[in-house]
Amino acid sequence: MIDQYQSQVFKFLPAPSMVVLADAPKFTIVDVNDAYVEVVRMGRDELIGKGFYEAFPNNPYNRVPPWNNLLEKLVADGLPNQYPPTKYILSPDSEGRQEIKYLIATNTPVRNDAGEIVCILRTITDVTEVTMARQTHSPFTSEKFLDETLRVARIGSWEADLINEVINWSDVAKEIHEVPADYQPGFLTTADFYLPGEHRDTFMQAVQEAIVHGKLFDLELIILTGRGRQKWIRVTGKADIVEGICTRIYGVVQDVHPRKMVEQELVQSHRQFESLVQTVDGIVWEANADTFEFSFISDQVENILGYTPAEWLASPSFWQDHIHPDDRERAVRYCHIETREMRNHAFDYRMLRADGSLVWIKDVVSVIREDGKAVALRGLMVDITEAKRLENLEHLEKTVLEMNAVKVTPLAEVLDTYVRGVEAMFPHSKCSLLAVRNKRIYSMASPSLPQGYVDSINGKPIGDRAGSCGTSAYLKQQVIVSDIAHDPRWDDYRHLALPHNLLACWSPPVILDDEVVATFAVYYHRIAVPAEDELKVIERVASILKVILENRQKSELVENVNERYEYVNRATNDAIYDWDLVHDHIEWGDGFFRLFGHEPEKNNYPLARWAERVHPADLECVSKSLEVELADPQVSKWSADYRFMRSDGQYAYVEEIGFIRRNASGTAVRMIGVLRDVTKARQEEHELKLLVSVITNTNDAVLIAESDQRDVSGLKILYVNAAFTRITGYASEEVVGKSPALLKGFSPARNDFDSLQEAIYTVQPLKDTTLRFTRDGEEFFINLALLPVANVRGVHTHWIAIGHDVTDRLRYIGEIEERNHKLQEIAWMQSHVIRAPLARLMGLIDLIQNYQHSDVERHELLGHVLTSAYALDNIIRDISSKTERI
Repeated sequence: MIDQYQSQVFKFLPAPSMVVLADAPKFTIVDVNDAYVEVVRMGRDELIGKGFYEAFPNNPYNRVPPWNNLLEKLVADGLPNQYPPTKYILSPDSEGRQEIKYLIATNTPVRNDAGEIVCILRTITDVTEVTMARQTHSPFTSEKFLDETLRVARIGSWEADLINEVINWSDVAKEIHEVPADYQPGFLTTADFYLPGEHRDTFMQAVQEAIVHGKLFDLELIILTGRGRQKWIRVTGKADIVEGICTRIYGVVQDVHPRKMVEQELVQSHRQFESLVQTVDGIVWEANADTFEFSFISDQVENILGYTPAEWLASPSFWQDHIHPDDRERAVRYCHIETREMRNHAFDYRMLRADGSLVWIKDVVSVIREDGKAVALRGLMVDITEAKRLENLEHLEKTVLEMNAVKVTPLAEVLDTYVRGVEAMFPHSKCSLLAVRNKRIYSMASPSLPQGYVDSINGKPIGDRAGSCGTSAYLKQQVIVSDIAHDPRWDDYRHLALPHNLLACWSPPVILDDEVVATFAVYYHRIAVPAEDELKVIERVASILKVILENRQKSELVENVNERYEYVNRATNDAIYDWDLVHDHIEWGDGFFRLFGHEPEKNNYPLARWAERVHPADLECVSKSLEVELADPQVSKWSADYRFMRSDGQYAYVEEIGFIRRNASGTAVRMIGVLRDVTKARQEEHELKLLVSVITNTNDAVLIAESDQRDVSGLKILYVNAAFTRITGYASEEVVGKSPALLKGFSPARNDFDSLQEAIYTVQPLKDTTLRFTRDGEEFFINLALLPVANVRGVHTHWIAIGHDVTDRLRYIGEIEERNHKLQEIAWMQSHVIRAPLARLMGLIDLIQNYQHSDVERHELLGHVLTSAYALDNIIRDISSKTERI
């Protein structure tokens, strides 16, 4: 895990160094610096990734006690240690000669903030010349040569004569302490070089134990040099005991400051890397490429899946064992295939959380290769449960809305499909839909609940302590009960639920026209509190159930009306109306809808609304005739022929017959009549059918808003499709439940919003209106269709907005218009401008050919010819230039 930091740290380290993991007994080599590679004459690829003993199988000290277990000893006691001079045989050079080196290796633990050993820093010193000199008794064994060798290794010697109270330092020791060459350390002041506090106290205690008990010491401490700088040193000491009395202490001091700085850099790098891994919003992991046994997993596994890293790593097959059984074979097989092909890959699957719930995981995997073989896998698991849930929910909604649009599909089948689909998105849940009639609840769809429980609650009254569903229906608000056994709202009902192990229940109401018509419920066999994303899904489920029930309710009402007037409609094929002249309101019969497609508002349909649909050429005549007939007390019948606009904008030829009713004074107060379509009628689909079609259509942006019956301009968004999000940039969760006024991309200053507002206030359709919309600085043109939807009573309840992106089409039209303008300009120049110089040329040539001229006149005429030719050439050039720019 720290391999990515090693090369940067070791690059500037002069001492040959190697980093191995503390994974006894292998001790994997994770990095070596350039100095180390140069000494051992091996490539980095021959070392990194191998165990230490595997990389150096011929080292004799790897087989001889006690040197063969110094790395294990360091892991056990946590103390640094050192190998003796070791014979190392280098690989043969280009001429086949072999070279032998003698190396001293020092092992030093590197710890993290918690004091744990994370890796081992192994440094080596080349003592070949000294060792060979001693073996051959050459002149190089002299004290001078030994001093020079120790100077190169930055090792100094020291001695404390306790009898004479004299301290001697070698030249190298003085250099390490940064004091002059003639400096004489004092017997009592030597300790002053050590950093006050822990370092000085440790040194003094070690010296005291050496004097009293003859104990050896080997310490790494910080000193303050003669120049005031802090420096890490390694100091060792041994006592001479004569007849139980310590006469002197001697040892060596070594400058280990560069190595200690590297250790600190390693710890800091490790800390930064660990911090990065643990803060990633996902589970970082590493595993064996063959067995899928995990060697590392980050702490995020506990937040996302509920397992501790220790639990995960304790079982070699933990990952495979906790994949959902339906996904396990597919996921494991896919990962094996991609790993064998050494391809990085990503795949989705479900995992079981510690609490038994399911989490959708997207696993992004990188294959680590060595020598052309996959040796490890590293990856990132990301929780995509919410995204998957929304994706599945959208698919489920589309399915049930399409089912509901087919009138022959039983409502029970639609609701059962929807409830089962919601259960699939909430594993281990049991869902139900209860109808509310006469303040009592009745099961509509409870596919997974025990039948005994369903029967026991059927017909129960609603109230403020009637369980979750009954209370939700009574209060007209969502009720969340996480613990049925202890919630007071279940006091009278828990004896029905607990025997079936129903321990939690969340229930939102389904409200139509301010009346609760149903409640939806989610049960669990455990105490459960809904998360924020679950609450959003439940609210959306209630909204879709509202649309389903409302559409089905409207369809049933329409069917009843159609059945009631079926024979009249067949016999007359007329649009019957009842006009209240006193309140200026026209009540239309069902034939009006069938013949013309208009859906008048029964609350207020004035004569002016009818006049708007009469053909402009007929309006004056028809209006005058009606006015005259109504004013004549003797007239009781009025008839007229005119053209009347259908909802598709086409006009039908109609004949109208009206019977006038008058009061006692002869004033017309009521007129009952019929409009007969004398053309071939074409019945349009009911707008409720259009509503379902629009909801399921994803080609254009679709928005469905609920209208406040008391304020038609008070809108609340119920649904937007994916195309709406793509065009406007607003996600569904950002706008659902809110007013369309939050769509900031529309600029009233740059659009004709008067017609849009007028359509909303007058509850009229608005079509083919192009609006500008700006998103992220980019301007779009949206062709908007706005359609009102009323229930069977004529009460406006919803708006449907359909937007089509026409940016490219408008831009293309503009480009064509501009090109046509240029072509017209060129054509005009060719047909008009070029004629003038051409006519002059023709006239001048005629003068030259057919008349006698003096030389002066001829010269002058030729000059005019040349001028006209230049003018003609310039015009032709201008035309060519304009043509090239098209």
